[in-house]
Amino acid sequence: QAALQVARHKDGQNRHEILPVEQGRGFCRMPKPDPGDLFFDMEGDPLITGGLEYLFGFISGPSSDPVFTAFWAHNREEEKKAFEDAIDFIVERLKQHPDAHVYHYASYEASALKRLSIFHATREAELDDLLRRKKLVDLYRVVGEGVRVSEPSYSIKNMEVFYMPKREGEVKTAGQSVVVYENWRKLQDAALLTEIEDYNRVDCVSTLLLRDWLITIRPAAAVWFSAAEAAAQEDEKAEGRQAAELRTAQMYQALLRCETPGTATLADLLEFHRRG
Repeated sequence: QAALQVARHKDGQNRHEILPVEQGRGFCRMPKPDPGDLFFDMEGDPLITGGLEYLFGFISGPSSDPVFTAFWAHNREEEKKAFEDAIDFIVERLKQHPDAHVYHYASYEASALKRLSIFHATREAELDDLLRRKKLVDLYRVVGEGVRVSEPSYSIKNMEVFYMPKREGEVKTAGQSVVVYENWRKLQDAALLTEIEDYNRVDCVSTLLLRDWLITIRPAAAVWFSAAEAAAQEDEKAEGRQAAELRTAQMYQALLRCETPGTATLADLLEFHRRG
């Protein structure tokens, strides 16, 4: 990556390299594109006690004609409603497009959805179903494991040099979004919310364009992600874990039957690393 940055510094050309393909990593995390795919981004304010997820944004449709859908919240009750509406929106979309997925960038969205479902005690079954069926796709992991770039960071703003023009507008970062939202809380100026919504919409569009760009550079050796195949692999891993647990249990009992000093302590240490 440093070599790519040095070369870019010399001639100003953005560069990327495809990393070796590994099963289950990088480009192999990407499912086949589907017309029903959603591109998701959230905005949250950590300055409010307990934090507040105040905007859930989605882009649907092709990059040539994207449709933006936003769910807003300005207090805890509205946050619950916006979260429920967002999950219902995803579930309904996937009913219409069973092979579609929800794309996001980095772990914030998935972590926030899990936290909200527990905090508000709502839509837990629906979210569990989405997670179990691997419907949330983190493109950050695809990028980090699949591509080396000439940028100093792998944030989505840095990745945009490869697939979209430089951003315009007052709000360009998540930090600025929080500042503008705090200003809105004091001033109640609707224009400030419009600035944030425009920023969120561009983030969602950027996620769509990033997915499309990754498809154009996807190596031929990469296989499309399949939830069914992933589930089968998990079943194989589960069988392996069960066999290992059985061997450990048998060894534990054998050690306890020994009269040699220290064997009881040794038995207790058998699962030390797994528990850690």
